Amino acid sequence: MAHEHLVEVAVNLPLHKNFTYQLPPSYAGNAQIGMRVIVPFGKKTLTGYVVGFPETAPQEALKEVADLLDEEPLFGTDDLEFYQWIASYYYCPLGQTIAAALPQGINTSYSRLFSITEAGHVALQKESVSEVSLSILRALAAEKETPLKKLEKTIGSRNLYYSLSRLRKQGFIGFDEKKVRSGIRIKKETWAAAAESDGWETLKGKQQAIYRFLAENGIASLRVINEQFKNAGPAIKSLVAKGAVECSEREVLRRPVPVEEIMPEPVHTLTTEQKEILKKLQKEIAEKAFFPFLLHGVTGSGKTEVYLQVMEETLAQGRQCLLLVPEIALTAQLWDRVCSRIKASVSMLHSSLSGAERFDAWRMIRRGEIQIVIGARSAIFASFKNLGAIIVDEEHDPSYKQDGAPRYSARDLALIKGRLASALVILGSATPSLESYHNALTKKYQLGLLPRRIEDRALPQVTIVDLRLGSNAGGAGQSIISAPLKDAIARRMDKGEQCLLFLNRRGFAPLYLCQQCGYTFRCPNCDVSLIHHYRDKKLRCHYCDLSTPLPESCPQCKSFFLIPLGWGTERLEKEIQFLFPEARTARMDRDTTAAKGATRNLLKRIILGELDILIGTQMIAKGHHLPGVTLVGVLCADHSLNFPDYRAGERTFQLLTQVAGRAGRGAVHGAVYIQTYHPEHYSIICAREHNYQKFFSAEMKHRQELNYPPYTRMINFRLEGNNQERLIKYARDLGNAAEQLRSQGRLTGHVEILGPAPAPWGKLKGKYRYQMLLKSPHMQSLRLLASRIINHAQPRLKASGVSLSVDVDPVFIL
Repeated sequence: MAHEHLVEVAVNLPLHKNFTYQLPPSYAGNAQIGMRVIVPFGKKTLTGYVVGFPETAPQEALKEVADLLDEEPLFGTDDLEFYQWIASYYYCPLGQTIAAALPQGINTSYSRLFSITEAGHVALQKESVSEVSLSILRALAAEKETPLKKLEKTIGSRNLYYSLSRLRKQGFIGFDEKKVRSGIRIKKETWAAAAESDGWETLKGKQQAIYRFLAENGIASLRVINEQFKNAGPAIKSLVAKGAVECSEREVLRRPVPVEEIMPEPVHTLTTEQKEILKKLQKEIAEKAFFPFLLHGVTGSGKTEVYLQVMEETLAQGRQCLLLVPEIALTAQLWDRVCSRIKASVSMLHSSLSGAERFDAWRMIRRGEIQIVIGARSAIFASFKNLGAIIVDEEHDPSYKQDGAPRYSARDLALIKGRLASALVILGSATPSLESYHNALTKKYQLGLLPRRIEDRALPQVTIVDLRLGSNAGGAGQSIISAPLKDAIARRMDKGEQCLLFLNRRGFAPLYLCQQCGYTFRCPNCDVSLIHHYRDKKLRCHYCDLSTPLPESCPQCKSFFLIPLGWGTERLEKEIQFLFPEARTARMDRDTTAAKGATRNLLKRIILGELDILIGTQMIAKGHHLPGVTLVGVLCADHSLNFPDYRAGERTFQLLTQVAGRAGRGAVHGAVYIQTYHPEHYSIICAREHNYQKFFSAEMKHRQELNYPPYTRMINFRLEGNNQERLIKYARDLGNAAEQLRSQGRLTGHVEILGPAPAPWGKLKGKYRYQMLLKSPHMQSLRLLASRIINHAQPRLKASGVSLSVDVDPVFIL
């Protein structure tokens, strides 16, 4: 039996264990799983999460919980089971997993503030300590309490932490933990209601007017009362004292400002295939059991209509729905289409909402007050009261994979969450991932096919433009737009139709170099070239966000002959404006959609016919329904094809097929032009033919020959460090240890070890990078060896100055 005065707490630290704390008598019986607590941890104060109630206390003396932050749990026992599965599978501590799951910005933050002691002042006067220590003492003497971050900025991190520890032991400095941010809290307002009173007629002036207002309206917030009656506070206070008015506090929910619909969704006549699929899914919804289903439909085949009818059926069963999309940009249209068809409470859940909006939406979902949730990958963590269906749109998209800890795949977690909730899970795509299609063929998932577009609209005609037959597009002074594509754009412009041009590279040019000596401007923090941004007159790194003014001369030979080389969306936009000055053009990439509402405004303009040509990166390739677009131009299909990644062929086929699918979704037949230097590559040929099965067979043959997923499973060990020599030494030691650990067991002998070796991008954000890849068709063997390697590596990491991240089922190995 659990002890009511003991609580098990997970903290947001890289520690694979939970901690037991004593509950003060005032909190005993109030704490529940899923609540946040403030706890002392060593010399720090942290926010923790209640995950259990131990039956017995450990031997050591227990610290006491300092505060209980929540009135109601933020997650329940079912959610905790889900988070524990994630923590175990992805080798991420439970506290860090829960912290990543909950809305960001809700936790209280504390900062360590350093101060100089009297003994420190004496040491400073005598200068009896090292130079670094003297710098620290001078900084602390100049300011009463100094945060660590300020010391790092003014003094630098070199030897700082060692010197701080030594000065504290010598009694020259002290520190204190102080709250610097309280975190997002529940918003409450005071409301007033008229009490039953016989003496209200004796009230006069403002008091009588307020009483009548409340008697007629029942209840109103003080904010509304003050809007009706200026300076109503004293009158309300008098009314409360006379017993004529009763006041109470109520929670105010912060919701995003409603926006006008730009794409209402009519009810469509179902195709035969849609009817058959919905009949099967409706049966599974009624049975309220876990049912994984892969919906493979060509672009424009009506997958969204299936989603909408599934949601309506699920709501009729009294259950909630979760619709996941790979990009926040896709939520705008889906929001319109869902809200215009389904009369239910709908909420978005993604990082574009304010912290307060996410916090309130989270709690409304948990209470069951929100019936449909639309969100990006992090929405998979939401706590539902009664989840009945999860829909993963564009399930193939790599954006569903999280890059930071926990390194989860939202698509894979949808299946785990669906199993725990006994819910229907639909994975939808025109270009399913090889893993998902393989799982469907091997009967792990049910498969539904939509092989034709609605209303029997034809798929667009695809023309391959072989760039080898003309001049090298993209060179200095040459256009990236081939003659066939230019003529096709001109024809569509003459007819008043819309065009979409796809170039998956933002900025003006990917290289900025010296014509005299060939010097290329590169990022000092990353193993990549700096990107030329024309409008800002800057060179930028798209990985670490380094920005520098556009140089006037070469740092190597002092020449002034500097040129941009290659093409990005910004340069393409200027080229289009030069070639078609009468066209109304716009650009859709991360640079133009950073502001809130920018994506919606761009989509609104093209849907309303206010744009002729939309230029963009992969943001325009995913899921948008743009009926007026009749021509799609792919400026360079080779960017993704030349990536040093075994998935390059698959990603190329998916991108080309998806962006081609934006053409011809209205009444006019669409056309697609794909420019490439590799017209014979099977990914491009299959995209031209709209032939997924042919691509699947060809790609699976290569995967099997090279022993890559889905024929095997993988875990990637990423090593990063500031010191390259120490990193290389640690990587070699870890590789040797991995070989020894593999040879110690019969099961682990089946695991293939690749590396350690430099990562394809050997340096990012100032960190040198190595990686070691484990491969095996046997997941049990793979995880057993991975656990042994982690246990061996972790005690040695701190002394080596190297960080280790573990990526299970990696999507990117760059």
